[in-house]
Amino acid sequence: MPGEIDRRIEDFDALRATLAKFHLTGLEGRIARAAGDYLEAHGHEILPPDRAEPLSVAERAALASVGVAAGGEADPQPALALAARHAVLAETALPLAQAADRLGVDPSRLRQRLRERTILGIRRGDERGWRIPGFQFTPEGELPGLRGVLRAIRPDAAPVIVAAFFTTPQADLEDAEGQSLTPAAWLAAGHDPGPVRDLAAAI
Repeated sequence: MPGEIDRRIEDFDALRATLAKFHLTGLEGRIARAAGDYLEAHGHEILPPDRAEPLSVAERAALASVGVAAGGEADPQPALALAARHAVLAETALPLAQAADRLGVDPSRLRQRLRERTILGIRRGDERGWRIPGFQFTPEGELPGLRGVLRAIRPDAAPVIVAAFFTTPQADLEDAEGQSLTPAAWLAAGHDPGPVRDLAAAI
């Protein structure tokens, strides 16, 4: 038991250090609660089963999104990592009204776009309203090409998986120096959104 407690303290200290790096100190408790809410709602979909059963498409996608191949011994760590990523995404996303103001549109227009799947929204466990993850914005406004890329992604893809795609370097998206870019960086630089749409369709 003491060893387990020590490990949990170390994990919490690591979380605090990571949040401090991104100037998010003070969100530890809220992120922990948000992760718990996400597991309450989706644990049956992403946690490994207690009995041997074929994995569903959603389970395989969730595991693959955190770099774990399906199969082998049941390990809850990928599901916990997925829940933590969802919590950070939800806690750092902009409230709908603030996002609408940033884009110079009425909040009702963003709600319409959420239905059209041309902007990504996420809900916090303690809120009924939508929040808009920040990777979709540039200093000038909306990420160029965002709408078409989002429409290419399967409708049931979890927001945390979509966000991970936009913010993870892709080997097929190289700049002039041969460096792999994230889809968000590729689009922000004004490159052709076609290759990003092709990659997005495979999520």
